[in-house]
Amino acid sequence: MLVADQGLKSGDRMTSSQVDRKVEDFYAAIGGEPFFRALTARFYELVAEDEVLAPLFPVTDWAMHADHLAEHFIRMYGDNDLTAAWEPRLHQAHSHFLIAREHRLRWLELMAAAGGDLDAPEPGFGEFMTIMKVASGEMMAASRGAALARGERFHWDGSPR
Repeated sequence: MLVADQGLKSGDRMTSSQVDRKVEDFYAAIGGEPFFRALTARFYELVAEDEVLAPLFPVTDWAMHADHLAEHFIRMYGDNDLTAAWEPRLHQAHSHFLIAREHRLRWLELMAAAGGDLDAPEPGFGEFMTIMKVASGEMMAASRGAALARGERFHWDGSPR
């Protein structure tokens, strides 16, 4: 398990109660459910206007996407279910298209902008963005694996061959 606490480091030396406490403290400090609902709503407002990310979505019900992502974050941090990071439906949702480096970087940029627009509390939001850098890499890897299984070929950055 990875824990973002003044940077990314392994949580292997933490007891389960220490991990639970870290997650609970993070969730409270960042603003809990209201924060994650506001963050994801603002994020998808930005995505809806974005020329890089918006075309990736076959369904442009941005409120639905915001709600799904908020529920994911609330489950992970509010319900303290860190296994939600490996939710099969989350990976499946990202397997229908190829996530290129450009998409990942824009996703991170817009998530950071959404947090900035909300004056997200620090250091919690910085820790959250550190975790999102890892998570977005995992989603990119899941999409690439699915693309390879479909017989697609691409360059290292995800651009088409």
